[in-house]
Amino acid sequence: MNILETRLYRWLDVLATFFFLNLLWLLACVPLITLFPATAALFAVVRDWVRGKDKGFLMPFFHYARENFVQSLVVGLAWTAVGLVLAVDFLFVRSITSWVRTPMLALLFLLVVVYGGTAVYLFPVMVHYQASWFHIIKNALIIALSSPVITLLSLFIVVVAGLAIYYIPLSFLLIGSVTAYLLYRLCHRKFQQIQSIDAS
Repeated sequence: MNILETRLYRWLDVLATFFFLNLLWLLACVPLITLFPATAALFAVVRDWVRGKDKGFLMPFFHYARENFVQSLVVGLAWTAVGLVLAVDFLFVRSITSWVRTPMLALLFLLVVVYGGTAVYLFPVMVHYQASWFHIIKNALIIALSSPVITLLSLFIVVVAGLAIYYIPLSFLLIGSVTAYLLYRLCHRKFQQIQSIDAS
């Protein structure tokens, strides 16, 4: 039997591909300013995989990083600013001692869930649709609110990925690309549903 045709080899080949893509993404994120373009490129590569295109990633990664550089940077910085505002609000609410603290914390928690759910869709929407940065954020928010099951499942995947890195630090060598693939696979189903509704 040819070892190249065995199921074990195919699994190891897939694992190695995810590992090297993850390593490329980590290296591209080292200059912090390239974090968002690198993440956009990561999602664009796994989008090609989900669509059944070529399994290569090196040249496509750099192509997508250049293609989405400005837009991903604007979207990423804008969404980071929103996150910082929420963090400041949380610190402010925690300092309140009156009865309004509990309902305000509940409202803030809801906003954080919506924020996180929208963040999950930002890069998949960016690489799937041709749109301005404002429409990317708006569409990500609409999809997050209109698809609560997919949104919660996506957030669960992100939480599991975070826990994996916390408890198994070496998993960071693989978890980024695997998480991006799982998230885009979920988002892709939603995008197909949207396209089928638009076509009907």
